[in-house]
Amino acid sequence: MTNKLYGLRCRTAQNRWGNDVNHQTVVAEGPQEHALHGEQNAVDSGEYNEQALRQALQGPLLTRRLPGRLEEDFRRHARERAANLLRLSVYGLILVYTVVSGAAAIFTNEPGLNTWLLVAVLPVGLVLAMIWLATRLDDMEPVVEPLLIGGVFVSILGCGAAALLLGEDLFAQIAAYETIYVLIIAFSILRLPLIKVSIASLGAFLIAALVMVAIGQPVLWLDSLLYFFVPWSLCVVVGGMLEHSERRDYLQNELLSLESLRLRDLIEQSEQELARRALQADYLQLIAGKPSMYALFQRTLGFLVERTGAQVGMAYLVTEDGLLQPMATWGASRLVSQDMKTVSGKAASDKAPALLAPEDTLLGPVMTERTLRQMTGLPPGYLAIRTGSQTVTPGAIIMAPVCQGDEVVAVIELGKLASFSGAQEDVVAAIATHFAYAVQAGAKRGGAGESAIQSPTEKAPA
Repeated sequence: MTNKLYGLRCRTAQNRWGNDVNHQTVVAEGPQEHALHGEQNAVDSGEYNEQALRQALQGPLLTRRLPGRLEEDFRRHARERAANLLRLSVYGLILVYTVVSGAAAIFTNEPGLNTWLLVAVLPVGLVLAMIWLATRLDDMEPVVEPLLIGGVFVSILGCGAAALLLGEDLFAQIAAYETIYVLIIAFSILRLPLIKVSIASLGAFLIAALVMVAIGQPVLWLDSLLYFFVPWSLCVVVGGMLEHSERRDYLQNELLSLESLRLRDLIEQSEQELARRALQADYLQLIAGKPSMYALFQRTLGFLVERTGAQVGMAYLVTEDGLLQPMATWGASRLVSQDMKTVSGKAASDKAPALLAPEDTLLGPVMTERTLRQMTGLPPGYLAIRTGSQTVTPGAIIMAPVCQGDEVVAVIELGKLASFSGAQEDVVAAIATHFAYAVQAGAKRGGAGESAIQSPTEKAPA
């Protein structure tokens, strides 16, 4: 049966050990047509790189937006910080609000109490109630910024109106102090967006002043300068300094995280390189001593079976005519004719053929493209796993060409019931070059002799 009988869908997988052998995963579909589609795995990258972070650190952090996604990410970070802070502090704010307003209402009979409670205390209570309800949400971050800016606006509007309306009364002074407290919380503790909260707070107080003028209430501008405009100006300056510092710290933390990721990648690459070298050293020790060609193939196949967890395997020598000569088997019948007949379509014989044409197997594309592949959806009976009671078709096989330059000198097939992992594919790729040199050296020492199926085999190392 030729390659045209099986469509092959390919996906190139990254070789984590940096070998020259390409990895592909192949699925044999239905008897339609032969098609190969390579798709290179994309390398994951972050939203921004180290250069963008360093440029942002060097530029102005308040008067210019951070480049790319940095501004959006910083604002998300600020919203998460404010939301977490509110979840922790909302009950404390409610407690202070209740104690102050309750004590004033119970123990004070000064004029203006009712006006203060209605104009200043009630709006702040409504804002605290809305904040408490927001903290009950599972995802508070999207609403925290507009909620707090609106809360600052309503609180400053109510407290400022009460301070202006009550003139020189005691509760006018209390309302004036409340405006200062609200400014400190908004600018210094919650650290809301500087421009938005500055405009919201200033606009709220100016609206309150305009309302007082409209109703004919005299406005004590000097007093308002002391309890609002001067504290507002100081809070804007301090808030700008804090936001600048927070932006700088955020960028520096992101830069440190990026450098930590790079260091972790370097450590992982070093560990993988050490593992690769240790694997190659074990393999070279196994094939040391100029073994015969049959022994070389059997030891190599046993080594790969042990390291990959394969349950069946075949190793072929590629002759000068481009034919496949079976040299070693593992977990399969010593006569490969029954395995090959389902692919070649030829009748089985009592004796396995000494040489196989690549086009009569599934190895043709592998030898043509010199690409390591993993195939699933195999034809029934192909490279069957034979036990004492039954014969099972593998769930996946690895087909690995062993190349010396542009020439394929050997091919290895490994199969098991489950799919092979990327690390197991890398084991095959890691020793391919050394195996190719060993095959070339063995061929120069005297060739393969007769069929490997007729020769004794060695067991895999324990």
